[in-house]
Amino acid sequence: MMNNEHYRELGGREFRDHCISLCRSGFTLRLMFATDERENEGCFKIYVVFSETGKDSFQIPFLKLKGDDLSYHGLTPDIPAVHWYEREIHDMFGLTPEGHPDLRRLVFHDSFPGDSYPLRKDWKISEAELREWGEGLVRKEPYHFMEVKGEGVYEIPVGPVHAGIIEPGHFRFSAVGETIFFLEPRLFYTHKGTEKLFEGFGFSEGVRLAERVSGTSSFSHGTAYCMAVERMSGTDIPEKAKAIRTLLLELERLYNHVGDIGNMCAGTGLAVGYAAGALIKEKLMQLNERVSGSRYLRGVNVIGGVTKDIFQYADDILTTLETATGDYKAFMKLLLGAISHVERLENAGQLSREIAMKLGVTGVAARASGVNDDIRKAHPHLLYDRLEFEPHTTTRGDVFARMMVRAEEAECSISMIHALLERNYGRELAAEVKDVSPHACALGYTESPRGSLFYWVKSDAEGRPLRVKLRSPSYCNWPAVPFAVHGNIVPDFPLCNKSFNLSYSGCDM
Repeated sequence: MMNNEHYRELGGREFRDHCISLCRSGFTLRLMFATDERENEGCFKIYVVFSETGKDSFQIPFLKLKGDDLSYHGLTPDIPAVHWYEREIHDMFGLTPEGHPDLRRLVFHDSFPGDSYPLRKDWKISEAELREWGEGLVRKEPYHFMEVKGEGVYEIPVGPVHAGIIEPGHFRFSAVGETIFFLEPRLFYTHKGTEKLFEGFGFSEGVRLAERVSGTSSFSHGTAYCMAVERMSGTDIPEKAKAIRTLLLELERLYNHVGDIGNMCAGTGLAVGYAAGALIKEKLMQLNERVSGSRYLRGVNVIGGVTKDIFQYADDILTTLETATGDYKAFMKLLLGAISHVERLENAGQLSREIAMKLGVTGVAARASGVNDDIRKAHPHLLYDRLEFEPHTTTRGDVFARMMVRAEEAECSISMIHALLERNYGRELAAEVKDVSPHACALGYTESPRGSLFYWVKSDAEGRPLRVKLRSPSYCNWPAVPFAVHGNIVPDFPLCNKSFNLSYSGCDM
């Protein structure tokens, strides 16, 4: 148990009431998940993780479900942010949240067998089931989209296969003329069973899997996973490793934000802006490859520290940043001077602060709607407590606000990288990793380019991975997109969607 993680077992209705009380007291919901601990404790457990406002502290109430009654008082009617979590728990474990308003399948699609719960420890696929899948004989459970009825309302199906090199996702629009009245997204077409895969890996092997959850956030995922395992084993990584991780996290944020701003230009038809953003991003990704050997910064993180001394490339980093900074300033001047571009961004895709808070939105999307939340400040880690920065927030909540928050954070990342390179650190890159104790658990987290990213890891009786729960920012933010596009015209959906820059792969775990 970590110093800032406070676990509390509660039963039945007390669990529900306590979670509701924490939300109403201003605590921030971070994630909710279940574990199968029948082998050791004879029960399933449901955990909910809350951040304490203004304090580096997590309150983690949990509930045990034993025997044949695998239902509990659902939290969704009172805490809307958990609605996907409870559906996922129902899909993966067969635990039923009573009172949930929508228990349709979330993760599984039509052909996945009913009454099959992959994250239970006794789950297996028989050879007969594999044959039935291959021959298309599995009984399908059709998915019913929500229907909107009324005069002049018609449906527009988009996807799941899209033009361009993006992953599949289906969007069902209910529109009146060109105006979007309702949108229901359906995702998880590329669900990979990542959390199940972690159970068969050793802790060290898990780093490579974490880095491949979402390509453009590879280093963030690897860092959060390593942090969880290091805390479980009581391993304190060297100062230089902390500095390198902090620096690479900011390089990852920088190339993502610049690229995202450029991608938004594609939504307004500003081709020169799209090309300029792509060019700056490419220079930064080539820098990534020179300093780490990977455009996506893979292979640097290991349990206990890092494998490469990135500071030996300080001159290259500074030279590239100087060029990129000049290009970036000219890029933003171009965008803000393009009236047709700015007019398309303003007042489009507005997300209110109230909705953002109720749905647990995170990252740029949250800060652009007035929610001042940044894990680097809320729960300082690595060397963030030594760096001077403030989360950039605005209350506009529109596409323009999301662009400007990224723009300000990109400049902040440049400043932080300079500050990190000006200081001296020790020589050690990694610490000796202690054995993970049986039944240990811990959180790992960081602020990825898209928002807060969490890993919760627990070991079994032999000190091997029992459960790895990961929560990406895209998982939190996808449910907010329908609220942002309501009342916009259909042609503006791509622009609104690009302003959130959500990952399919990072959601379809």
